[in-house]
Amino acid sequence: MIKKISLYLSMFTLVIFTGFASAGEKNEGITCINKGSNVTAVYDKGSSGQLVTKNIRVGNSYKGGSCMGRCGGGCGWGAPSAWAKDCLDHDICIVDQNGQNGLAADKNCGDEFRHAADDYTFGVLRGCRG
Repeated sequence: MIKKISLYLSMFTLVIFTGFASAGEKNEGITCINKGSNVTAVYDKGSSGQLVTKNIRVGNSYKGGSCMGRCGGGCGWGAPSAWAKDCLDHDICIVDQNGQNGLAADKNCGDEFRHAADDYTFGVLRGCRG
């Protein structure tokens, strides 16, 4: 029973986070990406809505950030993690825009964080293991 309540609470939180739409880039849902492949990251510059696109090799370092496209902080600690498009968009935004904390309230990359929430939460279950 507690597991069901926890699951429903997690799903409710996820819906709340992803319900905040941004004016620029779109939420691609859970879109798996493969390490070593080239993928175009897209994010919007804060409140201006100007779209920025960057061609990125998934899993590589970028301007001091590492493991681009991996959901979660850094390169992980051994637990399974997803590799997904919205996580790549968020990673690149944080590095390019000097993200304050990388979370939903971040003025530059908060919308990218909200888009990546479902990827982080359910990406491994969907098979997005890079």
